[in-house]
Amino acid sequence: MEYSKKDDWQINKNVMERLVRAWIDTSKLKILTTKGNVEIKGDLEFTGQAKASIDSPIVIISMLKKLDSALKGIPRVRLIKYDFSSWRKAGAKWEYNPSREQQKKDEIEESDSQH
Repeated sequence: MEYSKKDDWQINKNVMERLVRAWIDTSKLKILTTKGNVEIKGDLEFTGQAKASIDSPIVIISMLKKLDSALKGIPRVRLIKYDFSSWRKAGAKWEYNPSREQQKKDEIEESDSQH
């Protein structure tokens, strides 16, 4: 199957739309598409109503599984590679793997919510 820059541009546009619909802050991500292979890099953060409602790793994993399925359903997508700073996909399984900086941020947010 041949891919043109126009195909990759359309895939990128569709990926961006799906991310926005999932309340993901796309300003924190870099999305690259080459010959139908999509790479999404950066910090997974949420916007709007999702900031409050997507608040635990279990909820985020569920959302990521749905998102992955939706992105794979985009026409002409061959492969999707995720390179999130605190999340890793190993096979079909998502794992929360926070950096030290993210762990400190999580601790501060948890302490603030308890007061």
